[in-house]
Amino acid sequence: MRARWFIAAGLLGMGAALVIGWQHRAARSAPPTAAFPAPAADAGRRIERRLVEDIAFRNDMLFLLAATLRDRCQPQQVGLLARMANRASLPVLGAVSAVTEREPALDRPIYQYIQHRADATQCGQPLQMPLAGGRSMAVDIEQYARTFPDSYFDPQRSSEPRDFGSQSLQQRAGNACNSVVYAVLPLGGTDWRCSSLRASARSRVRGLCEAELRRQHGGIGGELDMAVGQGMQGAVVAAIAALPQDCR
Repeated sequence: MRARWFIAAGLLGMGAALVIGWQHRAARSAPPTAAFPAPAADAGRRIERRLVEDIAFRNDMLFLLAATLRDRCQPQQVGLLARMANRASLPVLGAVSAVTEREPALDRPIYQYIQHRADATQCGQPLQMPLAGGRSMAVDIEQYARTFPDSYFDPQRSSEPRDFGSQSLQQRAGNACNSVVYAVLPLGGTDWRCSSLRASARSRVRGLCEAELRRQHGGIGGELDMAVGQGMQGAVVAAIAALPQDCR
């Protein structure tokens, strides 16, 4: 029953308004002529302290930085990271929103921080993110995009998600079946055994969805409708049930 609810959620919850709306606020299609001003020093220190202490917040901020920078440096792929984040049901903006709810005064400074950092980073230059103990993490933006959405939780990941084969980010983001795949098999967790099994299961679920799309519509282009969801529901529930209980 739970898997059925996830399928329904995947079919009905495909709007990317929140993420794309934020990006329309932050992204630029051409290199800036002048750097966006940094937030006030005190606000900047508070943001960087949270980046060190709160991994979920750092994941969110890195995603927003990467998406903003990549939209400037790769104008032919504007919005792809946001679209894939929506397909993959990633919790983008959740941690940022939690911080601004607790500290409303950081709302504007967080936007300033992201835009300033994106403006100050040259295309092809790694993003430096602060870590504990005065260390930093260098994130290659194109590698981050190539390994997305898995890189949202593992920013320095070097291998492409195994369940995608050799598909490009554009192909992944354009595949409506991924909205179902990640609704029933969301990313997250640290158990390597489950990660491997779930990656294989994602590939199977995507195949089931694409087969049903071809059967009903003759191809895999476009978005899904409820008839497609109903047609593949039994097979998808069975694929999820085949996983060990702890990995579902």
